[in-house]
Amino acid sequence: MEKVGNQLLLRPGATGTVWDALTGGTQITDLTDLTNTPITTVTADTDGAVAFYGPDGVTSCYVDFGYGRRYAMAATDTAEVLTDFIQQGGQPGGWAVLDGSGNIDSSQIPAALDWLLVTSYGAEGDGIADDTLAIQAAIDACPPGGIVYFPRGVYKTTTTLDWKNGVTLLGSHANLMVGPGMTNDDYPCYIQPVAPFTGTSVIQIVGEDDGTHPAISGEQRMVNLMLDGSQLTGSSIDGLFGKGNVQNVVLDNVCIRQMPNNGIICGTNGAGEMPYSWRLHHVMVDNCHANGMVWEKHTDLTLDDCQVIGCWAQGIVITNCANAQLSLCRTEWNGSHGYRITGAWGDWAGSGGMQMTGCSTDRNGQHGVLVDATGNTPILITGLQTRRDGRNGGTGGGGFAGLAVAAATVPVIVTNMTCYPGVDDGGTTTNSPQYGLAVTGAATLVQVDDSYLHAATQGLYSTSTGTLMVGANVVYASGTTAAPTRTLPATATATKGLVVTAPTGAVTYVIWRAPRACTVTAVRGYRQGGTGATINATKNGADLATTDLSLSTDTTWMAAAALQNTAVAAGDAIAVAVRSVAGTPTAVTIQIDVQGL
Repeated sequence: MEKVGNQLLLRPGATGTVWDALTGGTQITDLTDLTNTPITTVTADTDGAVAFYGPDGVTSCYVDFGYGRRYAMAATDTAEVLTDFIQQGGQPGGWAVLDGSGNIDSSQIPAALDWLLVTSYGAEGDGIADDTLAIQAAIDACPPGGIVYFPRGVYKTTTTLDWKNGVTLLGSHANLMVGPGMTNDDYPCYIQPVAPFTGTSVIQIVGEDDGTHPAISGEQRMVNLMLDGSQLTGSSIDGLFGKGNVQNVVLDNVCIRQMPNNGIICGTNGAGEMPYSWRLHHVMVDNCHANGMVWEKHTDLTLDDCQVIGCWAQGIVITNCANAQLSLCRTEWNGSHGYRITGAWGDWAGSGGMQMTGCSTDRNGQHGVLVDATGNTPILITGLQTRRDGRNGGTGGGGFAGLAVAAATVPVIVTNMTCYPGVDDGGTTTNSPQYGLAVTGAATLVQVDDSYLHAATQGLYSTSTGTLMVGANVVYASGTTAAPTRTLPATATATKGLVVTAPTGAVTYVIWRAPRACTVTAVRGYRQGGTGATINATKNGADLATTDLSLSTDTTWMAAAALQNTAVAAGDAIAVAVRSVAGTPTAVTIQIDVQGL
């Protein structure tokens, strides 16, 4: 017997006798183990547990394991426990009973979960019956903080659903998009509005004191749910519409696809108020017939891992959304711009800019990202990856760029951007975009650094009359992906060099001809073996180091103290020279640094 915390545990294999009293009394020997084998003593199993069957009518006993005391045990009526368990079948809080279709009836879900099933309110989920009224009834009946659940199925609607405060719409699964081997009739787990349809959006949230809605609405949640507009006609129905003072809405693992108009859009109420502080995580907007997402004056907007693909107009449009944060978002194959940061942004004390972090584009019809906003709030773009934008109907060109800043007065700060051109997946159409970064018009201030800009015609293109600041670590490239022509910026440094193996005396090698004007900024040497060596480098035969550099210390980089003839013109020949050696060096390395390629 061991004491562990407040518990006494038996050692595995411990043997005890059973008695009818705490002290004295009569030993009970009419026992059987759990296999119904007669026994007179009980033995602890490998977990230190003891279980056995006793005589009929005995509900308690005392077991003596030789530790100087007896321990009480109470009997369990197995038949009673089993009967109680069976009676819980199909009841809330009990175990599930499947119906003839292999499904669990909604009445079996515990009421404590605060889940209201749309099927409990009459929804069929068969894609045939009109489930609008049933779904709306479930939403209306749901208390704030509760959940309206959509079991697996296709829920046909014919009128805009009105989404009230604090209600979570929870589905079983959200199909992100139709892929190979799938059809539009993929996994049945979505709301599907059909024509004829009454209303301008599939779902709306309204924050306006209009006699029907509250002045402030918010705290709605949508999780694991898809809105499928593939059965709608016309061009005026949006997926999700937020109007007025609608706060703190969260969408997580949601898909909105094939809407006749926009996927998600917000608008003003009569007081001029707009929704704000929405958070979208893992949201897909697919093949809507206008824009994917349209946000205006939406303070504290957060888009995280959101993708807009195949929309006929723009992917994500952001107008004056102070303190907006976009991270790991993607816009691909949209008809116009992937992202557009536009409109008049505030310049008052409470206003603010926005930032994009780790976002990407691919094969959008026009600019991957277009910034044409006005105001003084900074736009911070970090880790932007643009790819194959400016498709332009397959013809490329058109002045389109991975990132375009067009007459924007907002400061635009770009770091760690890449642009990479290409053609359609099948290898057809024209290489695009035309430009990697295009700065045009009176763009007030654009800063770019630590970037690689490869485009069909030109990595960096500017006709701006404003300020363009290009850092020291920006590389440009043009041409195809198979044969790019790369250009280092004027402030970048490239190293040219040669390892001379086992030199025995003076020797000179031409290692490079300058493709354009540049400047030599350093001459260095490194010796392995031997007892000494002197080196230099030349431009068209003229020494670059003022005096020959002595490599007096083995396996140590050394640099010339003073240079001359450092201005290099296009076509000049650069050579490295070993002037003398002492002993038998195994190798002498000579390098020069060139700036301005």
